[in-house]
Amino acid sequence: MESNLLAWEVMWNDPIRQDDIDASIEEQLAINNGFIDNFARGTAHMFSAEALNDFLKKNDLSHVIRAHEMKAAGFQIQQHGRLLTVFSSSLYCGASNEAACVLVDNLKIRTIRLDTT
Repeated sequence: MESNLLAWEVMWNDPIRQDDIDASIEEQLAINNGFIDNFARGTAHMFSAEALNDFLKKNDLSHVIRAHEMKAAGFQIQQHGRLLTVFSSSLYCGASNEAACVLVDNLKIRTIRLDTT
């Protein structure tokens, strides 16, 4: 439910793919500080690499690791290497996706694909 807007946005916001940005979307991103309505999910927002960089800078962070978006390989590195999406459920809803997990140690991030065969 959308009763807690912050939790809802954290859960359902997605990065926008560069391939999806046309002139109209570029204009919307510029007006809204790097955010647009999430046309893929129909709820929450999509964010640009610039919005992510602003967030990282304001919060003194180097990367964001997120989940809750299925990726075929179990993970995907996006937004100029600053965003890592990890999905740990293989064969999600009958799809042919892999599963992955993340290991963060000594200031290094490793993605590990899980063998679920």
